[in-house]
Amino acid sequence: MKKVLLSLAICLLAMNVGFAQYEFAQPTHVVGKRINAAGEVTRILESDFSYNEDGKVIGYTFPDYHLTGGYVYRNDYLLGEGFTHASGHPYFREDYEYTYEEGRIKHITHSWDQMNAPQNWEYSYDEEGRLKQKDFCEGYTVEYHEHYIYDYENEGRTKTESYWTSWVTQGMKLRKKTVSQYDDDFNLFTVHTETYNLDGDTTSNTIVTYSYTPSGKEESQIKQTLTEGEWVNTSIQRYIYDEYDRVIERQNGSWSAESDDWNINKKITFTYEPQEECIISTVSFYKKSGEEWVWDVFGNQTILFGPQLKIQQKTLRYYVYEDMMGSGNINQFEFTYSYTPEPVYMDTKEKESLACTLYPNPATGFVTIIGKDLKQARIINTIGQCVATVKGQGEQLSVDLSTLPAGVYFVNITDGEGRECVKKVVKE
Repeated sequence: MKKVLLSLAICLLAMNVGFAQYEFAQPTHVVGKRINAAGEVTRILESDFSYNEDGKVIGYTFPDYHLTGGYVYRNDYLLGEGFTHASGHPYFREDYEYTYEEGRIKHITHSWDQMNAPQNWEYSYDEEGRLKQKDFCEGYTVEYHEHYIYDYENEGRTKTESYWTSWVTQGMKLRKKTVSQYDDDFNLFTVHTETYNLDGDTTSNTIVTYSYTPSGKEESQIKQTLTEGEWVNTSIQRYIYDEYDRVIERQNGSWSAESDDWNINKKITFTYEPQEECIISTVSFYKKSGEEWVWDVFGNQTILFGPQLKIQQKTLRYYVYEDMMGSGNINQFEFTYSYTPEPVYMDTKEKESLACTLYPNPATGFVTIIGKDLKQARIINTIGQCVATVKGQGEQLSVDLSTLPAGVYFVNITDGEGRECVKKVVKE
């Protein structure tokens, strides 16, 4: 029995729900490949994506399986998503509808032909605009109810999420509690999660610790589990970057008590190949077999095709199954990006613009940025990749362009209050 589902995850629901700053090139064409041990391509699945003039995706097609998707916007807000599957499988139509209040998501309705009744999410916020409560109800009754409560401390650097479920016969039960800690730059630092059974007993207790590179990119996630009163290393996810701060490898592994070290047993590699009118990014999946790396299948994983690893990043997820056992899964993807004249920036939150100047322009080496309370400058190339980041605090920042290829770049400058400005600079 074949089953194919492609879904495009638009990262809309961050803490202050709205469109995050869009700074990444997006793919116009994606090819999924199945490659055997001899290096032969045994299966190809293709898809195409279309965008509006603001850079927001408005549709995709998956011709092999007659799968299509479309997105509707109004005034920069996503109003609806629709997916239609009309191949040899039973036809189905799946839809999401969004409503907003004061620029923040208020309600989501999810309906599907094979569902007896729609699913609904309701959102509410505190006085500072932070997500305070989220409720989920399946169907037209409240017999089954999911309830999320969010509390903030330390100026938002500590966030506690409490997850409750309710059945009519059981009443409201606390099932999970997650405490997230952020550093002074609001990078995620630790996530402590406890889960509970219906009697209130703890069933698992874990901590995930995050680390970052000097340029602010996520470097690793290390998970520890409380076992017999001691915190024990469990798993790791680690990232490797090139000189342009583009991710080139994501590693996953588990802790080996025998070697007292991490055993990396899975990896995803990313390569970038500039063409005359586009850039191609190849993403390949591998697993360890003895001492050798062999092809692995994609399965349910996130493909990262932007240089950042933040929650706001666009992600693309494929779920491709040849049969119920998944023997036909894809193990390599090729993303084709068209060059764009400049990145598109958008944000639903009104922000006061940051006044700053940049010189010299054109430049061959260092450029100087003058302003007030400058915090960070990020250099973005014409396909949306961050190629350099400089942090500081004061009225002047210097950025070295000498190692970058000649061309046009965009300098995204941020001050201590979160105000921004973008300057175009030419590297000779």
